[in-house]
Amino acid sequence: MKKIWLALCAAVLAAAPAFAGDIEMNFSGEVKTGLLWDNIEEPGQTTINRARIGNNDDAGIPGRIRLDGELIKDNIGFKMRWETQNFSGVAPAWAYAMGYGDFFDNQLRLSGGRLGQSPWSSGGPEIWDELDNRAGLRVEIKLNMLPGLNFGFVLNENNTDAVNTEFDMVAMLSETIVGFSYTHEFFHVRAAYRFDGDKDSGLTTFGKSEGMDMIYRVEERALRNVLPGLAIWANGKLIGIAAEEETRINYINWLYIQYNPGALDAQLRTGLDAGYKKMTFKLKPVITYNITDLFGVGFTAIYEKDFGEAAPAKNAPYKTLAFEPKVKLNLNSMYVELAYRFMREYVTADRIKQTNWVNLRFVYMF
Repeated sequence: MKKIWLALCAAVLAAAPAFAGDIEMNFSGEVKTGLLWDNIEEPGQTTINRARIGNNDDAGIPGRIRLDGELIKDNIGFKMRWETQNFSGVAPAWAYAMGYGDFFDNQLRLSGGRLGQSPWSSGGPEIWDELDNRAGLRVEIKLNMLPGLNFGFVLNENNTDAVNTEFDMVAMLSETIVGFSYTHEFFHVRAAYRFDGDKDSGLTTFGKSEGMDMIYRVEERALRNVLPGLAIWANGKLIGIAAEEETRINYINWLYIQYNPGALDAQLRTGLDAGYKKMTFKLKPVITYNITDLFGVGFTAIYEKDFGEAAPAKNAPYKTLAFEPKVKLNLNSMYVELAYRFMREYVTADRIKQTNWVNLRFVYMF
């Protein structure tokens, strides 16, 4: 860990002469860890009863260390995100590390490197995805005559484990991503679409078309003028569009309704996950309430139901049923959260997997 920080500091210092003058530097990050106990019972399986170091809100075992940084000099900048979920060996990964430049009165942005922070991403909360988070070159066009519009394309690596050196120029271009976003006073929409070439395949049957991928986000922004705190939006991920092997097809769509007038934040999330001969409906209310600036509470419920010929729990009353209360203590630049979940899942129509876990989370932000 010490060597990594020294190397990062050395790189910043070495770059300083090239950026001498008016340079803006911004760094932020977080450390997520905690104590996790879980108990898992399933007929025919060994009962699991264990305690571990971890934070299971979105970080995992044993947690996460993340560092975000940006350097800006005139119209040129550099953005990076370094993170690891291996505290013992500290195996770092670059979520993104890219240079960018704005030209022609900020009407053209060119980005290159390991791309991230796509302007055409799904944007969460149930789906956090972007199609161009690989090595590549991104071109964004933002014309002054059409304010709010951003469109462009990405030249990037293929999205499977096939060897890139086997690709010719035509094959690489066949994996191009196109995207756009448009922001209006009353709505916002953005989407990205990845084409698919025939030189790579992430399928069990190599050589078949794996299909094309798309992500999108749509936001309604007019009702908030009538009822402050009200927001409605949807996002989705469409995988394997027109794929020859139908098992790769998976269409995931979520609709969100949120009311956040202040201390209360109430969301109703509904999802539909459709794959080959199966479909899952999801219902997830999420409520948090800040009783004071120091103390807050929250509650999440999960209901999922399977449908379709290939759905393993299609004849069960539900696929998943869960309840998760939590309490939260805010302490300036960190918070401590205690969450408990009781969950029952139908693995098949007549076999239930039951899970109980307790997670004491510690999150440090800087």
